[in-house]
Amino acid sequence: MKDYVILTDSCCDLSAGMAEELELLRRRQYGHGMDGAAQVVDRASLEQMRQAAGNVHVSEEIMKYIISLVGATRKHPQLLQGASPRATLAVTAVSRSVAFLRGRDYVVPEDVQTIWVDAVAHRLLMVPGAERTTDPKEIARTVLRTVEPPKVR
Repeated sequence: MKDYVILTDSCCDLSAGMAEELELLRRRQYGHGMDGAAQVVDRASLEQMRQAAGNVHVSEEIMKYIISLVGATRKHPQLLQGASPRATLAVTAVSRSVAFLRGRDYVVPEDVQTIWVDAVAHRLLMVPGAERTTDPKEIARTVLRTVEPPKVR
C-alpha cells in the first residue's frame, strides 16, 4: 500500500486564480460541477443545430484557403511542426458552425478568420527558443495575414 501525503491550504501559497481553480476541481470531484448552470436548449434542438451546421456549404475556394493556411504553418521557420490534416478538418467544421450562427448556409473567409487563431494555435509546436520572441497565437495571426483569402462572389 502506498503512503499519501495530503497538503493543506496552510502549507501552500495559493493565488486568487489558483484558489478559483481549486474550487472548480473540488466541485467536479464531489459532483457539483454544474451547480447554478441552467439548461438553455434541449438535446433534440442541439442535435438539429449540429446537423444544420454540418450541412453548411464550404466552397472549393474556401477549402483551398483553409488548406493553404494550414500548409503555411508547416513551412513557418519558427515551427518544428505545423498544423496537421486534423486541423484542416477542425477549422472547416468550426467555420461551418460560425456561418450557421451568423445565419448563413455557406462559409465565407471571415468565418475561417474568426476562428483560425483559437482553432490552430494550440496545435503548433514551436522550435526550441522561439518562445522568447513569439508565441503560437502570434504565429497563427501572421499566417492569417500572409495567406490571401479568396474573393467572395
